[in-house]
Amino acid sequence: MREQPAAQAGPDATLRAGAVSGLGVFAQGLAAAAPSVAIASVPGSLFLVAGTGSLWAAIIGAVLVAFVATVIALQARRTVSSGSLGTYAGNGLGPVAAFVTGWALVIGYLGFAAGGVLGAVLYFNSFLQQIGLHTDHLAIKIVLLVLATAAALAIPFRGVNVSVKLGLGFEVVSLLAIAVILVASYVTYGAHFDSAQLDLGHLGQNGTLIAAVTAVGSYAGFESAASLGHEARDAHRTVPRAILRLVLGLAVLYLLATYPEVLGFQGAEQLGTDSTPLPVVARNAGVGWVTYLVDLSLGTAMIVFSSAVVNSGARSLFTLAREGALPRPLARVHPRFRTPYVAIAFVGLAGFVVGLIGTVNSVGRFQWDVYVGIVSSYAYLFAYLLVAIATPLWLRRIKALSTGSLLVSVLAVAGIGYVIYQNLIPAPDGAYRYLPYVFAVLVLAGLARFLWLRVTRPAVAARVGSIQTLSDAEQHRLAELGLLDTIRRPSVH
Repeated sequence: MREQPAAQAGPDATLRAGAVSGLGVFAQGLAAAAPSVAIASVPGSLFLVAGTGSLWAAIIGAVLVAFVATVIALQARRTVSSGSLGTYAGNGLGPVAAFVTGWALVIGYLGFAAGGVLGAVLYFNSFLQQIGLHTDHLAIKIVLLVLATAAALAIPFRGVNVSVKLGLGFEVVSLLAIAVILVASYVTYGAHFDSAQLDLGHLGQNGTLIAAVTAVGSYAGFESAASLGHEARDAHRTVPRAILRLVLGLAVLYLLATYPEVLGFQGAEQLGTDSTPLPVVARNAGVGWVTYLVDLSLGTAMIVFSSAVVNSGARSLFTLAREGALPRPLARVHPRFRTPYVAIAFVGLAGFVVGLIGTVNSVGRFQWDVYVGIVSSYAYLFAYLLVAIATPLWLRRIKALSTGSLLVSVLAVAGIGYVIYQNLIPAPDGAYRYLPYVFAVLVLAGLARFLWLRVTRPAVAARVGSIQTLSDAEQHRLAELGLLDTIRRPSVH
């Protein structure tokens, strides 16, 4: 399809096409999923919610995300977009689904941006205390939060390639340090099966399925590879390949990490609501010396993770703004770096505010991060659900639906729907019962925005989800079927 004129003229009005290699696409997804960050925090979050049911929660999350990744790849092979999952949901369900999905992703990105900078503060503060500095004061925590946010914003301003190179480097260092702790935990607790973790009875417990939401969230960011659809080289091949490889690799890594960490949380030192989880495991496993490197590398990795999340969230905002669904300033592109700098600033600063609330309240920073992470994970689950519903509808319309693609879409919808249902009925204890409704209020705010847009600017509302590019092969196939002119969505960047 011929590329249409952009809404803003000038060479600085668009993102840079073909600027990111296949490795760069993979690295963006890796940096946004941030396995070192997930390994450092998610098993602890699962343990606070599900206890020894954490491993089953991680397994459920892995299966669900595998289905979702396959569904996303079904569309990514045919069409790509900086709008990522919003565009894919809109392909099958229309503009309202495109907007709400994009909005949900922004909610998720904001939450994880906050979690990244808050995690950086936790780990840097832990390091400073280990070397003898008394830094456990509110003013120092706030200063660290400001510095972490500034660093997390500076990286994406410079461009995707800068972000992904830093992300890969710190991921390698962090994962090597984490490996020492995990191996030590395996050695300390012996080569035996922990029957408490493997008990099938956990599958019937409400806490396990609540934790499964966080387990799904531990993969969140892998789909950000799709947000580079316009900027990637050979995008229709590199994007789906990166998505599927990421999910497979992350699933293996997370399952291998969750088991020994849950063992480590049950040692002499208990995991608390303001703890840094991995150092707890390290000290219980007798390798406390490695926590110096872990704290430094993970503190930095948290910042890079936040940068990658900001990258993705900014592109979701950028796409919606280019379509006219959000304020036009969010669509501005930096004249030198060709990055959506206004959207980047918005996501980063919003994440800072959420992190600041977690720093000054009495809940405990790690517990607050768990709450924010669950709300963010609901956002991703919701977006994944809409894409899984939309994909077979779109494939059917373009005469590309197969039995296999229908089956995997149905499994994704059924699995996500079941987990969401079990998080609502029966209502969980404590603050967890309110978190789905916090997310619902945030989504309804976005829906209200779209409905207002449809009443006041119907032409703009109808274009939401329109920024995408069909592959050459798909254009040729649709042309032969006489369907090319029926595809509503133009390739505008």
